[in-house]
Amino acid sequence: GNTMSRAAALAERKGSQKAAIAEKKAQHEADLAMGLNSTMAKLIKGDELLCTQCGATTMGPVTKCECVGGRRKPGPDYCCKQQLIDAAKARSAAFNAAKQKELQRQQDAVAGARTKKREAVADLDVELQGDDIEVQVVVPFPVGKLGMSLELNCVSNVTGDPAQELGVKKGWVLFSVRDEEVPADKAEIAKTVGRIFKEVKGGVVEFKFRTPITHGYQFCCTCNKFQEESAFDAAQLAKGPGKQMCASCEEFSGMF
Repeated sequence: GNTMSRAAALAERKGSQKAAIAEKKAQHEADLAMGLNSTMAKLIKGDELLCTQCGATTMGPVTKCECVGGRRKPGPDYCCKQQLIDAAKARSAAFNAAKQKELQRQQDAVAGARTKKREAVADLDVELQGDDIEVQVVVPFPVGKLGMSLELNCVSNVTGDPAQELGVKKGWVLFSVRDEEVPADKAEIAKTVGRIFKEVKGGVVEFKFRTPITHGYQFCCTCNKFQEESAFDAAQLAKGPGKQMCASCEEFSGMF
């Protein structure tokens, strides 16, 4: 009799365990069906349903019940899972919308800055000064990398933005930075630009360049003038800005 009782008790225990496992599995499948996975469980952890009608929770997005007739508190047997999940999804959507709005604001700010740069380049003719051979062009550079290389004080190469976007051209001659005239020495120019950029700490700095008013002119670094290309030997033109001298200067230098 005792053996039968123990066997029956064991079978009953096993049956109860199987039923509990089946119930737990069914609950897990039901949770997954409503969207309660491990990630969502973390999102709703610590949240508490305040009103069963409007779905207000302590973490929001709705944190205050304004139902007519007052708040309907959940009872001890009320299942809050679905409404907590809905609240978590709403918080996530609000966060993503705010993030997208901020990203759009940043993109608009960048686009606006680029537009201003292009407008500044388009309006450069307003600030042109000089004789009938050369002019001075003011270009507003943002603090940071320049996107150009110098040889002496001549632009020997435009390597990228912002110089390229601002319309700076190879062969231009840097005259001044923030109204400080610069020497024909790229090392000294680098020191001056670095110092001014530190003083400004953001924003833009005006670079003034000497440029030929028409095509077909090159800068002679010896006589410090723009001359017609015909005034240069081919070998000199091949040296590039900051290294070339006109035929007259070359001939004169050969006398000594």
